[in-house]
Amino acid sequence: MRLSPRRILRIVLSLVIIAVLWSRAASNWRDLSGMWLAGSIILSILLLVVVFVEITGMQQKWRKQRDQVPKKPLGLDS
Repeated sequence: MRLSPRRILRIVLSLVIIAVLWSRAASNWRDLSGMWLAGSIILSILLLVVVFVEITGMQQKWRKQRDQVPKKPLGLDS
């Protein structure tokens, strides 16, 4: 499987955002509110899901399934 430049960019940007988020959290963890840390955790999880979907190519599989047309739709037999 070959990754397109757009997919590589999404992966790299997601990982950069996670790194910036957690480097800030590590340096100021005592000053940050609980809501900020909870938001960081949620955003990190979402971005990791994006990275996983981009690497595995699940998005293309979903598109292929959506674009497939059944040979006999709705049970119509000719």
